[in-house]
Amino acid sequence: MKIIRIFLWLVFATVPFSVFGQCQTDEFLDNCASKLEDYTFIKAFNTDLPKAGSEEYSYVFSKGSSYLIIVCDQNINGNRMVVNLYDRNRKLIASSFNPKTKTYYPDLLYPCTATGVYYLEASIAGAKGGCGVTILGFMKSE
Repeated sequence: MKIIRIFLWLVFATVPFSVFGQCQTDEFLDNCASKLEDYTFIKAFNTDLPKAGSEEYSYVFSKGSSYLIIVCDQNINGNRMVVNLYDRNRKLIASSFNPKTKTYYPDLLYPCTATGVYYLEASIAGAKGGCGVTILGFMKSE
């Protein structure tokens, strides 16, 4: 019995603790991709922040297309993911959070009027961090 305890202790002592708290963004993707409906899936951006901070992603948007940005997060203890969309000049276009009403939105819809690089900034509202996935889809306007 003592040998088993020593063996188990060695196994748990050598496994990094981060393995037990990892973000399962594939599950978010599986659960949230259906929200794209008629939009074509482009890309999913995984966000895993162990503490307050942000991650930035870029993508080229095309004039005449509408883009749907889906925000999926853990929503644990109020640690919600916020996604901000910026144009090529880093001017804020839209956000999944309205600070005036303290409302979180599950998606953003942007009809693109100028082709160029756009930036998505994902952050977790809350000091403890968290994880989630931002799903980008598009539909060509007729």
